[in-house]
Amino acid sequence: MTSPKPSDGRRQQESARNSQGIDRGVRLRERPARCSISGATSAVVSRRELLGSASAAGASALFGCSAPDSIAVLTFDDAVTSHRRFVAPYLADLGFSGTFFVTHRWMDDRENFMSWDEIAEIAGMGFEIGNHSWSHADFSVPKHAARLEGELALVENELAKVGVEKPVSFAWCGNRFGPEALKKLRGLGYRLARRGLSPELDNRALDAGLAFDPARHDALLIPSTGNSVPGWSLDLFRRILDRRREGVVVLQFHGVPDVAHAWVHTPPALFRECMQELRRQGFRVLALRDLEDMLPASSVNDPTEHLRNPPVLDSDLDQPIELVQTRADLSRWMGIMARHRYTSDEAVAVASLTEPEVSEYEQKAAAESARSPGAVEIMPYPGGRHPRIGFLEGAIDPLRGTKASVFLPWDPDSYVVIDLPELITSDMGHLFLAHTHVPTIWNDRNVWLDNVDFREVPGGGLDLEWTLPNGVAFGSSLRPGPDAVELGLWLRNGLDRTLAGLRTQLCVMLKGAAGFTAQTVGNKVFDPPVAAVRSDDGGRWILTAWERSGRCWGNDRCPCLHSDPVFPDCAPAETVRLRGRLWFQEGDSITDAIDRAREEFRPLRNPMPTA
Repeated sequence: MTSPKPSDGRRQQESARNSQGIDRGVRLRERPARCSISGATSAVVSRRELLGSASAAGASALFGCSAPDSIAVLTFDDAVTSHRRFVAPYLADLGFSGTFFVTHRWMDDRENFMSWDEIAEIAGMGFEIGNHSWSHADFSVPKHAARLEGELALVENELAKVGVEKPVSFAWCGNRFGPEALKKLRGLGYRLARRGLSPELDNRALDAGLAFDPARHDALLIPSTGNSVPGWSLDLFRRILDRRREGVVVLQFHGVPDVAHAWVHTPPALFRECMQELRRQGFRVLALRDLEDMLPASSVNDPTEHLRNPPVLDSDLDQPIELVQTRADLSRWMGIMARHRYTSDEAVAVASLTEPEVSEYEQKAAAESARSPGAVEIMPYPGGRHPRIGFLEGAIDPLRGTKASVFLPWDPDSYVVIDLPELITSDMGHLFLAHTHVPTIWNDRNVWLDNVDFREVPGGGLDLEWTLPNGVAFGSSLRPGPDAVELGLWLRNGLDRTLAGLRTQLCVMLKGAAGFTAQTVGNKVFDPPVAAVRSDDGGRWILTAWERSGRCWGNDRCPCLHSDPVFPDCAPAETVRLRGRLWFQEGDSITDAIDRAREEFRPLRNPMPTA
């Protein structure tokens, strides 16, 4: 739940531009000035002025720089090492700008792909760094589109660590896109996104594609006018540049050269010829972000925003796993959502309900009668509704499978959500994280874990079991009582080596607990092994404790409680177990409760400081 160290990427980049250079005396330069209407050489043009100019004088006047018909955007995909070694220094010498779209996907190949530090060096030279997602997934597929926010955030976080500002531009991976990912991208603050030649042409076509016309094309579906692949020639490049009278010429390159991906290789000699041709024809060469002031104030009617590219039958599409799991047991999940007082819109978001199903859900919700205070009740958390109030950037795309709701005995409409577990880490790195934030060992391998839901057991309890791709398994259990829930957590080592440093984070989130939602730690007590929160009226408490607790703390923004236990080292084929409790108490003081918990759930001798 720690957040990445903040950095002022813009300030660091400006400082780098004013330095003596990076690596072999490369000349650094300022970002190119924005275009202006002809005759207004110094003022930044407003969107309204640009549109007025376009309607008065045709499409070419929309781009009224000193050479009105001659704007090109250079883009480079995949974080290839030749971008740092050759492309960026060469463009800097020419005074050209450009956008480098970076992905983690191939970074384990250090010979052919850049590190984050090398990407930061390119940013320091004044070039735009765009987001190309973490794993370079096919986001035309709904299952992959569902994790787009997390994929982008992982890249953003790594860039922040090396002082690069959050990107505003995105490139569709493999030039594939779909309506689900497009909708998500609109809500994430990205302002421009480049697609390929398709659907108008095959992406590998040796032909000129569409020029970008802001009055016709969605800013998140900017077409490539040319895509450099084997077979390109200077003559073809000149034909592509002829599209300048229709709008901005957007050029897509990969490695120059691209040793690892020969199907998108551009020979350096040909690249030099093409860049010299841009200079000879008087093109102004920009980064994608430089087009932002050319965008219209209102949305445009671009038919491609409704397309899936490439086209696939809906029946053949992989859907998000939680949606598949919900619809496989729809009646049960409808009941769970109704118990949580989900609105119809929230239920539709979770389960993609049809109109008849919405009517059925509304009947279930209406029949969900008011409940009297009584015994503690637990059930799986249905997802969709984020269980936190704040610090959402630290829990992107939360998996519902590790989350259980515990309804309060004195207020059966209120509940806490316990993430059991939120995190398991070890000497190997983070083995499991129940949302996207800091990279796990699976993110490092570009592997995404599918959700696994709690299983209901007799007596109102819940059991969970996950098996990770490396054979390590873990699970948890909840067993309700009159005013408490007995908790369990276990891990089985399927590796041929001992697992050490096995720490956990177990988060009790308070968003749904009326009277306990203040975003402060001032209403909380952290006395290992107990973490507790007091109600606003001062008369009630929610407490949790675990054996071998290594840290008791809370995050005021969530808000939440933690008593985080530490597993003992686990030898191959062995299983280690921990037990804990979540309970509820009325009254002013919890001193006796803490003393009893300290006897039953002995913390580590030297726990980490509370926070």
